[in-house]
Amino acid sequence: MWHDHQRVDEYEWMQRSETSDRLQKYLEEERAYTNRMMNSTKRLQKLLRKEMSRATEVDQLPPPIETRCGDYVYFTRKSNDGALVYCRYLADRTAESRAEQVLLDSERLTRDQGYVLRNLLISDDNQYMGCLAAKHGGLDGGSESSSLLLYTLGDVGSPKLVEVLEGVFNFVFGMSDTIFYTVLDAKLRASKVMAHRIGFGQNEDIVIFDEPCHECFVDITRTKDKRFHIINSSKLDSSKAYLFPSAHDFWQHSSKDASAQVLRLVRPRQDNVEYFIDHHDGEFIILTNSPKDDGSGLPAAEPLPFRLVRAPTVSPASEHWAELLSVGDDELIEDVEIFKNHIMVSMKRQGQPAVYIYDRASGRRSELPLPYNGNCTVRPEPNPQFEATTVRLGFSSPVHLESVVEYDMTLMKQCKSWASTPLHINSSEYICRRLKVPCGNVDIPMTLIHHESTELSKAPPTLVRVYGSYGVSLEPEFRLEDVPLLLRGWVIALAHVRGGGELGREWYAAGKGASKINSITDYLSCTRFLLDKGWASSSRLAATGVSAGGLVVGAALNISPEYFRAAALHVPFVDPLSAMLSPDLPLTGVEISEWGNPLSSAASYTTIREYAPYDNIHDMSGDRPGPSILVTAGGLDQRVSVWQPAKWVARLRSTGGYNVSVPSDTGCTPKLLFYPQMNAGHFHADSSESKAGTDNGGDFISAQALRNAFLISETSTIPC
Repeated sequence: MWHDHQRVDEYEWMQRSETSDRLQKYLEEERAYTNRMMNSTKRLQKLLRKEMSRATEVDQLPPPIETRCGDYVYFTRKSNDGALVYCRYLADRTAESRAEQVLLDSERLTRDQGYVLRNLLISDDNQYMGCLAAKHGGLDGGSESSSLLLYTLGDVGSPKLVEVLEGVFNFVFGMSDTIFYTVLDAKLRASKVMAHRIGFGQNEDIVIFDEPCHECFVDITRTKDKRFHIINSSKLDSSKAYLFPSAHDFWQHSSKDASAQVLRLVRPRQDNVEYFIDHHDGEFIILTNSPKDDGSGLPAAEPLPFRLVRAPTVSPASEHWAELLSVGDDELIEDVEIFKNHIMVSMKRQGQPAVYIYDRASGRRSELPLPYNGNCTVRPEPNPQFEATTVRLGFSSPVHLESVVEYDMTLMKQCKSWASTPLHINSSEYICRRLKVPCGNVDIPMTLIHHESTELSKAPPTLVRVYGSYGVSLEPEFRLEDVPLLLRGWVIALAHVRGGGELGREWYAAGKGASKINSITDYLSCTRFLLDKGWASSSRLAATGVSAGGLVVGAALNISPEYFRAAALHVPFVDPLSAMLSPDLPLTGVEISEWGNPLSSAASYTTIREYAPYDNIHDMSGDRPGPSILVTAGGLDQRVSVWQPAKWVARLRSTGGYNVSVPSDTGCTPKLLFYPQMNAGHFHADSSESKAGTDNGGDFISAQALRNAFLISETSTIPC
């Protein structure tokens, strides 16, 4: 009984550890059923794998992107088998006398030591290399924490492994012989910042910050000028930050009280207010959405746009903040990069990317020209040189591989480019455009991608993708899995629903918590728009969503199943009520600001129950038949436990009209297929998993071949 409501959950047993063997048996049965049902698509899957492998073949590889740090130039190249190899050479050597020093071969790290690289950093003095790596099966193995491998670097020869720190989530080098890192608690929340002294045991490490609030996630970064380290304690919609001088020696003052005394709180936490800090030429540069007339400490009445402010080094508290750069009502600052003479500001303007360069001396703001008519994703590249007058940005589009462009910030011109031309895709033949879809009193942005020969008036097969949570934008970026569909004349639609970050913090706030239903109605409005225009047909319209995007798709299927012929959901968050009613689950506390707290709030309980896919299943075998559904999940997923999609599938079978005993290979009856990969986590498929309908090992490409074979075969069949 929850808030006077009797919730019936006949599959609650799947959540309990004592019934894990029973759940395992159920998952194996579902997996075997999917293998049988997809056996007829083996040849198609093989072709799809080939097409995706060919999609990244290029005429020639661009030269390595080089970055100077101190006396060395660092770069990465690819080995003959395609693995990343990290290298460097001394910067003062001539081209003829340069000797490449190989620092790390990512494939050898995996093959010889069983580690998969997650991050790599070099110390200020170029004498140490830290590699954050996971030692598990699969690409992510389901684990959120990693091992930190510490190597010493000489001028020549191979690096020498000298230390391994366990249970590390993230790390950054300090001065001299110090490393700072974060660790996870039992609920996968980064809760502590540790200081480690190279050459000493991990059991001697010092806790320099411990966040007791179960809704907060802790990280540590460093200002670009390397003068300060910043500890950020963040909720999904608010933050607070502490700073300390990078030169501080924690080993001379190693007590907990001494550590607390050196940490300087910049601004107390305030609901709906975030801020992020860097340091530049005697002052702090702060990206914040705090109210300009702030001082009350009360929650901000509504989400405000981000702006840049400055504060003196000696007094960074918010009462000393002064406006540096603000943006228009239709602009959203996403990233800031500080240089000695310039500030790079990456933003969205009406949901489209824009990049400004702010000249510190003149105060002038100039806009950089972007490729692909702005229908792209902008990604700041590493720009470690504080004194640089150039900035590097990464770009991709739905039909362009990732490229890097270097701009001169003084001349506002492109000066270098690293790009590859795919051999088997003529990017100029594809169209990427943005539409506005009416939904009540708001317009929902939607991106359409398709070949120029595709005639929308003939209702081609269409895949509508959605995410819409955590303020994360659904970007028009290159997705390998979409290539075979585009080659076959499909339309890919991106529904930029409320709850995402495309149109700013207000757009995000309008699709979270008590307003989450907006994400679902927005998605249905985008789908209905395509159907009403005659640009899509319900017999060839498919839905897809990952994780929280799977929640939106699952809820949409409950409301309007007749819109869709097929749906593909990966690690879908389809039982949010059970998850948020389980405080012992990993990350539940951190998620409260996104979904609400149904344990303590009757209103939150009712809101979630009214849209949750698992709690609103109805029989879809009658006048409003449901689509065929493919669900994939990871047995080691620590973010969306495998029991969530398992419960949803089981209830769809028992009460949703997807009875497994009904013959489903004729094309007349919608299929329900569930393919759990037991050694996979939240983000990747395990290379040791078998392919559905095949006898070989699988990987990301194989998992996507399964998805595409399902979508193609279902939308090619005319329902009876």
